[in-house]
Amino acid sequence: MIAVFLNTLKALHISIKKSNIYKLLTVGFISLIICSLGFYYFEHPANPELGINDAFWWGIVTSTTVGYGDFFPTTFQGRIIGILLMVIGISAFGFITAAVASAFVENKLKEGMGLMDIKFDNHIAIIGWNSKSEIILQELIKDNPDSNILVVDEREKLLLDYKNAYFVHGDPTQDETLKKANIKNADTVIVVADEKIGNARMTDAKSVLICLAVDKLNTNIHLIAEVLNKENVSHFQRANVNDIIISNEMSSRVMVRSALYKNVSLALKELLTNTYGNEIYESKIKDEDVGISFKALSSKYMDKYNAIILGIANGDVLLNPDKDQPIKKGDTIIYISKEKL
Repeated sequence: MIAVFLNTLKALHISIKKSNIYKLLTVGFISLIICSLGFYYFEHPANPELGINDAFWWGIVTSTTVGYGDFFPTTFQGRIIGILLMVIGISAFGFITAAVASAFVENKLKEGMGLMDIKFDNHIAIIGWNSKSEIILQELIKDNPDSNILVVDEREKLLLDYKNAYFVHGDPTQDETLKKANIKNADTVIVVADEKIGNARMTDAKSVLICLAVDKLNTNIHLIAEVLNKENVSHFQRANVNDIIISNEMSSRVMVRSALYKNVSLALKELLTNTYGNEIYESKIKDEDVGISFKALSSKYMDKYNAIILGIANGDVLLNPDKDQPIKKGDTIIYISKEKL
């Protein structure tokens, strides 16, 4: 929200500069001083209690409203000054209102066209927009509604009707686009396959280029990439991709499990969505649990959190380990639960 507010202020400043309102405000301020002094000059003889401070106060309230009635002109000259000041005030207020409205409209148009520079940090960026991207976006927002999600794509316009979801237009293989998306300070990047290319080899080649560009800007980022052709996995590994998802292979294996065991696909569907039921999560092991057995840890999590521990990760993932497997410092547990613990 702070980033959006700063961008709006920036757009407002640019809009004001374009419309020369700073000059108008300067002229208005000088007019206020002259009119206030004129009001004092003509009205003070008729009202000796009127001070110079009162005249300036009258000038301010007359230019912004129609006055409070505590001071008002009684001379012909004072009334002429009052009329002039009201006209100047109404005109200036109209110009300022138009500038503010223009800035907000311009800001919204820039958001939809992906022309805004991203200022926030620790965000998640989805690079590319295909048939899977909106599902990915929805699941990320459901899991963490307060996180900032960014979509980077070459399309001219993309309207994202979600809270904290933003669009950046540009070629994601180019550093300029990735810098505009503040990838240097992002937490996670998900690269999805460009389905418009229509050739698996060329699609993977583009994804590898994107991953190399991302890794160049941010070596500490968690990088996830969708791969169409299994033979290209080694290229993604050289690009330091943390998680390589072979989409066709994953869906094929789910179908096989479903064919052999009819309820498995239903269970997987529940575990992989934030819409309902239980999900799969991971958490770093607590210091108090270091040294106990996997069986003891599983019992503790079931009794305390009603959660099922599937396995342990520490470099490699060990699912359903031996019950006497000791829990080590630095381990990460993978578990099923209704909410993240």
